[in-house]
Amino acid sequence: MQAATSKSRAEVKTTRGRKMAGKPIADPVEVNVRFAHNVIATAAYYKAVARGFASGQELDDWLQAEAEFNQRRI
Repeated sequence: MQAATSKSRAEVKTTRGRKMAGKPIADPVEVNVRFAHNVIATAAYYKAVARGFASGQELDDWLQAEAEFNQRRI
């Protein structure tokens, strides 16, 4: 049996919904920028893996990954 002070699942969802009502979850532009950054960073990482993590080419990896990302978007 449920205690008198605890809320049912439906009541909890309703309460959460009211707390979030009218508040934006995230700025769409910020989400897109984060997404692009994560995709580029991941691609740059795999480029570094492919070359055996030789130092001195990190910027080249990033710029190449960024260029490839921008080409796919067009």
